[in-house]
Amino acid sequence: MGNVAKPSSNKTTGAASLELRHLQTFQVVAATKNFNRAAAQLGYSQSSVTTHIQQLENVLGLPLFQRERFSKTVVLTEFGRRTVKNSERLLALAAEVQASAQAYAE
Repeated sequence: MGNVAKPSSNKTTGAASLELRHLQTFQVVAATKNFNRAAAQLGYSQSSVTTHIQQLENVLGLPLFQRERFSKTVVLTEFGRRTVKNSERLLALAAEVQASAQAYAE
């Protein structure tokens, strides 16, 4: 199997938090299984997608993908598969909060 990225621990600062855009990027990478395709779909550079995923992995403290050495595709780890479901719920809830705020403001 390929190398599994080991995110650096962020426990010393305690300042890191989940960012919705990182979860959105994660969702697209998980669906496409490819950082370049995800970047094209999102309108980001490939390096931005990589940075989003690395930052998300650092916040969570676990790798989301197994990266095959000479392959352009990535495979979700077990934790990554669970995170797909959880991030879908978080993003849906965030959209609900935004819609509620808009409705309230009108």
